Amino acid sequence: MLAPQLRIGFLIVIVPSTILLGLVTLYWVVSLDRVTDEFVEISRSDEAVSELHVTLTQAWAPLSDFLLSRDPESRRRFEDMIRAAETRVESCGATRCHSSDQTPARMAATLTPVIEQLRREGRLVFEGGDGHRTLHMDAVREAVAGVRAVTEPMLRAIHVRGDELAHEAQSIRRRAWIVTVALSAAVVLAGALAATIIAGRISRPIRDLLLGIRRVMGGDWTSQVPTEPRGEIGELALAFNAMVHEVREHRATLEEHNRTLEERVRERTEELRQKEQALVQSEKLASLGLLAAGVAHELNNPLTSIVMNTNLMLEDVEAGSAFHKELSKIDADAGRCRRIIEDLRAFARVRQVERVPGEVQTVVDEALASAARDLDQRGVLVQRELAPDLPRVTWDPARMVQVLINLLVNAAHATDGQGRVVIRARREQAWLTLEVEDDGVGIPAADRTRIFDPFFTTKPDGTGLGLSISHGIVNEHGGRIEVESATREDAAPGGRTGTTMRIFLPIGGVAA
Repeated sequence: MLAPQLRIGFLIVIVPSTILLGLVTLYWVVSLDRVTDEFVEISRSDEAVSELHVTLTQAWAPLSDFLLSRDPESRRRFEDMIRAAETRVESCGATRCHSSDQTPARMAATLTPVIEQLRREGRLVFEGGDGHRTLHMDAVREAVAGVRAVTEPMLRAIHVRGDELAHEAQSIRRRAWIVTVALSAAVVLAGALAATIIAGRISRPIRDLLLGIRRVMGGDWTSQVPTEPRGEIGELALAFNAMVHEVREHRATLEEHNRTLEERVRERTEELRQKEQALVQSEKLASLGLLAAGVAHELNNPLTSIVMNTNLMLEDVEAGSAFHKELSKIDADAGRCRRIIEDLRAFARVRQVERVPGEVQTVVDEALASAARDLDQRGVLVQRELAPDLPRVTWDPARMVQVLINLLVNAAHATDGQGRVVIRARREQAWLTLEVEDDGVGIPAADRTRIFDPFFTTKPDGTGLGLSISHGIVNEHGGRIEVESATREDAAPGGRTGTTMRIFLPIGGVAA
């Protein structure tokens, strides 16, 4: 989780830093308190020792006044000074000794005999005779000198210790500032380091996510961003990857639909084109059929007269003569014209298609038997490749035999001798596919769109009506006929040449 990570990072930096700063601050406060307390004690000791020094050094003043004026108050003042000195000695003993080599008890022990001697000698001054007072005053002066010998080193030691404490306090403050600044800098650096680490843990997955978004925007729908094991950013990365995966699947589905739609549009367009071509061809054939019917009717009578007269003349002319040869040629040409007239009549004849269920193999066998003479004359090898599961087809068997004969004869002519012709039949869903394939020279590309036009032919003695008639028969059955051909110019070196005529017929007899 992002929020707990930020809290943990904050606590990792702040809590130790706060504890460390608190401990350091406590240490400096305790050190400064110790120095301050000791400095206060030194001040008290200095005051006590100074007062003791003044009191003891002035203790001889009442004695001097007594010697001069015999004032009885002098003794009381002397006793008060001695008692005050004893009190200050006790006070000094109760405070910390700031000398380098003495303790309060030893200082008190050092001053106590001197004070006792001072009291004793002072009382002797008040109580003794005049002859001894001078001696006792000298003893008092010696005792005062002894007090000075003790208190003055004590004052100097106190002053030295006070200076030391002042330097120590200054040093403590300086070190406190240095350590505080150093710790503050360390805390800042630790915070910056922790912030950098946390920012890196946050910014790296965000940067990866941004790069993934840019790749997806660039069209890379296979892009996936690395995911963290847990946390909001990891959940965001997982959601992004899931979104990209879902969009990619929808995109693939849409593209598949588009491809399917485009394929269906192409198929429909091709069907419309073929139907349009078939309609144009039908209209063309209908127009030419009317013309062919008229021409055949007008030419049939004079041609019959020519044939009959030619035959009569051939009976009267000597065989083998030049005139007999010419008459024979006229008879042959007239016979060819009669065949053309018969093709025109067949082309023009409107015949109702009589559809009945029939076997594909039977139609193929009849077509092969009828075209056997042309196939044998040209030495063509015929192969049959009929699928074993061929259904019964509703069609006009006689007219389909006519179509196959036409295709087989054309294939035999295209092989140019010693060729191979394959006739195939197979089922493709609701359609029957018939193919007649040869390995001949092929149809030039410029002629492939015209081979179904009436009177178009590449054979010297052809009428150009066979494929047109076959095209019309297939259309009447609700099917279509296609051509696939390759010449030597089309085929690669060593490649196959030849033509495949492919017929598609609805099995039920009606186009789907």
